[in-house]
Amino acid sequence: AAATANSDMFDEIVMAEERFHGEGYQEGYTEGNHVGVIEGRRHGSLHGAKIGSEIGCYLGFALTWQCLLRKCMGEKN
Repeated sequence: AAATANSDMFDEIVMAEERFHGEGYQEGYTEGNHVGVIEGRRHGSLHGAKIGSEIGCYLGFALTWQCLLRKCMGEKN
């Protein structure tokens, strides 16, 4: 019985690295997944704002030219 108890004790010590590696991996994966979602949202917001700003600029040019062309066509007639 004493040999079995010592064997079990050493098994826990030997297997501790594997157990802690698994636990550490799970914790790291969970934390990384959470941080990735936050960083993804931040990146998406910034990228969306840049694209929206550029599209707004193009819309401003288009509306300005549309108004100018309407005025010029009215003057020619």
